Amino acid sequence: MQGSIERVRAVLRGEMPDRAPLYDLLRNDAVIGHFAGETLTLENAARVVYRAYAPALDATRPVVRMPDAEGTSVTEDGRQQRRFRWTAWTAPEAYASSEDYAASKRAYLRAYDPAWNEQKERALQERLAWMSEQRALLGEVFFFPGAPGGFVQSLYGEVGLEAFVYYVADYPEVIEGLMDVQMHEALAWIEHLPPEHGIEAVFMGDDIAYNAGPFWRPAWFAAHYFPRLQRVVQAYHQRGIAVLFHSDGNLNPIMDGLVEAGIDGLNPLEVLAGMDAGELHRRYPHLFLAGGIDVSQLLPFGSPQQVRDAVVQALDATGGRMMVGSSTELNNEVPLANYLALREAVCQYRYH
Repeated sequence: MQGSIERVRAVLRGEMPDRAPLYDLLRNDAVIGHFAGETLTLENAARVVYRAYAPALDATRPVVRMPDAEGTSVTEDGRQQRRFRWTAWTAPEAYASSEDYAASKRAYLRAYDPAWNEQKERALQERLAWMSEQRALLGEVFFFPGAPGGFVQSLYGEVGLEAFVYYVADYPEVIEGLMDVQMHEALAWIEHLPPEHGIEAVFMGDDIAYNAGPFWRPAWFAAHYFPRLQRVVQAYHQRGIAVLFHSDGNLNPIMDGLVEAGIDGLNPLEVLAGMDAGELHRRYPHLFLAGGIDVSQLLPFGSPQQVRDAVVQALDATGGRMMVGSSTELNNEVPLANYLALREAVCQYRYH
């Protein structure tokens, strides 16, 4: 019987594990309390949240979040921030016009210094120390740390997606310059990893699609996104690191490009956006999948038996190249009984 970490390593190697790994983020009071054996509170969260992971899951990715007191605040630059128990929202930064945005970013690009320096080295070492700490706190749970490599989510996260799509159309050269900075920083970070970096696989998050399809046409991704992604993925591979790529939404029109860029795995398989685990496995049998059980409708509102049926169907369709979990994160709307049904179905499933 394999342990959780070796179970996930088997999937990364393209081998058949003894059973499918359970992969998720725990942001659910009932589930955490059940597996930790203690009711979760704000006061005990730092201890109780981590205690729940090993009995509940085989693998997770950043960020292992603690619950927060709900409220509002203002950031240093004057933007409103709202905190909920398991999430937070910050108002986007506003520019008066596309011209103002372009002028600000051009000034940033002119001042950008690509040289590796003491500050970047210190940040790298602090990040590696944080990864090591997370692995220690999670114990037997395989940890996919977040690492440099996304190109657009951080850019539109600053200003909001609606404004950003106008900036892409109005000033494409500015956006390309910003993407080049992201790529260069990722490549430099990977290049300066020490020989004993301890990273087996990274979580590369970059939400690039919504339910109807990618944010931009496939031709835009082919020209601007995939060549940069490929360079970063190849750099990770040269250091012996696998890449689990994450994006919500319907990626089907650009899946060929993502796979050709070299990604090793895909998460979270947003079912209601049309991401079908069986079809993805048929098209890309070498790709390992993570997620795949709908958390928009099925997990919060379905019956335990419907959850079990969905798990069995997904595992039957993917032939073992899947780490089973929610299609984003295990949020507070999911009843404990439904997660227990998911976990039970995975643990009882036997490969044919």
